[in-house]
Amino acid sequence: MHLIEVLELDAGSGIPLETVGSAYTPQGSEQGDESSLDDSDYDDLFSDEDEDMRDLESDTDPEDDESVLDGVPPEVTIPQAQLDSILGQMAVIVPCKGEDPNTIEGVLSGIPRGCLIVLVSNSEGRAYRKEVMMLRKFCRHARPALAIHQSDAAAAAAFNMYGLPDLVTHVAGGSHKRIRNGKGEGMMLGIALVAALCPQRRYVAFVDADITVPGAVNEYCRAFAAGFALNPNPGTETMVRLRWASKPKVRNGEIDYTCEGRSSQVVNRWLNKLLSAMADADPTGSLAAARDSEIIVTGNAGEHAMTMDLALSLRLANGYAIEPFHFVELLDQLAPQNAAAATAAAAHAAGYNAGRVPNLQPVTIMQIRTRNPHFHRVTDDSHVRSMWASGLGSIYHHLPASLNSSTTQTPSPQPSLPPSPSSSSSSLTAFSSKSFARGEKLRGDILDFLADNHEENDNSKGELVHEPPRPRIYPPVRQLDLDGFREMVRSEHKTLYCLNLPHFKLPRPNTIAPVYHHQYGVTPPL
Repeated sequence: MHLIEVLELDAGSGIPLETVGSAYTPQGSEQGDESSLDDSDYDDLFSDEDEDMRDLESDTDPEDDESVLDGVPPEVTIPQAQLDSILGQMAVIVPCKGEDPNTIEGVLSGIPRGCLIVLVSNSEGRAYRKEVMMLRKFCRHARPALAIHQSDAAAAAAFNMYGLPDLVTHVAGGSHKRIRNGKGEGMMLGIALVAALCPQRRYVAFVDADITVPGAVNEYCRAFAAGFALNPNPGTETMVRLRWASKPKVRNGEIDYTCEGRSSQVVNRWLNKLLSAMADADPTGSLAAARDSEIIVTGNAGEHAMTMDLALSLRLANGYAIEPFHFVELLDQLAPQNAAAATAAAAHAAGYNAGRVPNLQPVTIMQIRTRNPHFHRVTDDSHVRSMWASGLGSIYHHLPASLNSSTTQTPSPQPSLPPSPSSSSSSLTAFSSKSFARGEKLRGDILDFLADNHEENDNSKGELVHEPPRPRIYPPVRQLDLDGFREMVRSEHKTLYCLNLPHFKLPRPNTIAPVYHHQYGVTPPL
């Protein structure tokens, strides 16, 4: 999970690369070609006073570079045709709530042409009307897109009937249901919509709606495609998470190009503490390199992407906990465990670990640092607090099984787990106790952090003083009957727009008008 860095936004035609020995060489070139430079040629480039430059060149060995990901060359160009192929199979979900339609249009303008745009709105009715008008105008030149409102009654009924009832709630003062509020819930709606309506899309990406630099959005999408192309472990699912080059702030009349946002600083630190605790509890030693490291640098990455199969297989958290919980979930699912923790986790799958998918396949996480500065809507301190508090809550309340003391009860007999010499009860009990103690220490450290930041944490409700908020965890979207979901949303939709999708037609494309006029007093565009 090393950090990969974008070197060039446009690397030219992208000559296909193939391996020659241990080095990557442009296809068609020959070792020893007269056009290439040998060591003596380099000597001619530097004068005597440039000794340091020659020494630096000779001392740089890619094999010694710890930042190089195993299986990926130190520098590589992704052919444009390969990027286009991946982008053509990608859906980009843009969750929005109250952003200026002009800002959202700027975000859409940065999404590469081959991608499917999916706008999931939780704005109030008049704002959604403007968003749809903007989207229809933007897509007038055959650009494929979907738009839906998070309050869509048909989508809520479909979730409730076909496998994900936890995602919906009763509307206050009414008899019908709607999808719960929250960013995570909107993202789940987007995933389900793409999987049901456009199953040919193999990748799903997420981009925030408040980004004010369209060129950054374009780079993000291309970086997603590059991450998928660079996965050194063919056959594994892939998650690509972006670390911005900087997140500029205006201070004293000058732009300060801060490398890490306020929420990211907190969440990344505690996710790395979690990873370190997991390394201490790992009986196999395979996580030793993660001990006291800063490997995770994308804990709050709103801009991220993954293979659709992975998106359908992960449990997802509500609200702003969704991105940090990705790491918590993957560590819980895939990290090595001692036999006692694994058995206990299976025995208590209906409790703390409800919805856990024990057979999740290996996942490769690609963290990529982009080049563009990330400008977005300015948020106040309370919003930042709620974001990092949600991240801490995903760790505090959902520790992976090997660290979670709630799984220490004596499990029921497991015939499928025969005894072995390496799993005697005394040794397992001792090892498990140490592992669970590490988990409790981590929880205690989080509480100490909240106490030390009492003034920063406190708000009108005082809800962050004692414990971070407990995020709601939803089962994987794969539990949804996609055929039933598709047919109900298609036939009874209230807010769904499908633009330039010839394979999918709505029988009643304008039926949102009476519903929205009744609910919000406005008529959406036809």
